[in-house]
Amino acid sequence: MKIVALYDGSLHTKNALRYGMQKIQEHGGELVMLQVFQSSLFVDYDAGPQAEAIARHEASRYLAEAKQIISEHGSAVSVRLVSEEGDPESELLRFAEAEHPDLILVPPRWKAVARSASCPVYIIPGTIMVPVDDSESLFSSIDRIRDEAMSTGSKVLLLGVIPIHLYSKQEKKELELVEKKTLTAIKKLRQTLSGHKIEVSEIIRSGYSDEEILKAAAEHAVSLILFPQGGRTPSELSKAAAIILEDQEKLKWPVLVLATAEAEAV
Repeated sequence: MKIVALYDGSLHTKNALRYGMQKIQEHGGELVMLQVFQSSLFVDYDAGPQAEAIARHEASRYLAEAKQIISEHGSAVSVRLVSEEGDPESELLRFAEAEHPDLILVPPRWKAVARSASCPVYIIPGTIMVPVDDSESLFSSIDRIRDEAMSTGSKVLLLGVIPIHLYSKQEKKELELVEKKTLTAIKKLRQTLSGHKIEVSEIIRSGYSDEEILKAAAEHAVSLILFPQGGRTPSELSKAAAIILEDQEKLKWPVLVLATAEAEAV
């Protein structure tokens, strides 16, 4: 796995740097920290000739802070530092085109990168969407959902998906039971996550799970789709995850599928 993290010295990019190292430690691969000095800001700058020198000094200090964060993880994680000059968004896109990363990490300030990037972009902090069905098995993933939200400072959006296409008109009671169980699961998840001071919201959609998940991700500016661990029997959500992951080239959002032993990030 190769992850590129845009770094500007802000708290958000420091958190993204730590998050990226954590994922490389879990999955292996390389993290590339990209720092871009925006020299164009100082063309015809009114603050005086020392403005650029002061800004470059600040950039050097931010880089030293990044090196300190990296050193805290030791030599177990492969991290490459790259410094460029220009427009951060343009340089990030150019760099990603040349490096072919699997994932890009950016702060909300540069979220527009997601529209043009050649791979999924994770905005940190952002909104993590967790699809929920009528199964109780997803509660085995609650700690992982909590950790993902807390490590990135993100909100959680619980998406209840009711597969109405699986039920005929004669199965109205069965469908109502599925909806009731899904709402109950959402309520329990929300209470648990809120107890950890995580901001949680919820929505309910009806239809094919994969289609509704992607529609909701677009409508709510989601930064990550997280599929909880499923049970032994394939569910509509596990099928939806497989369908969504099948077309990697068109996938706009990073997807995290929690498995029994480990998580697979795409």
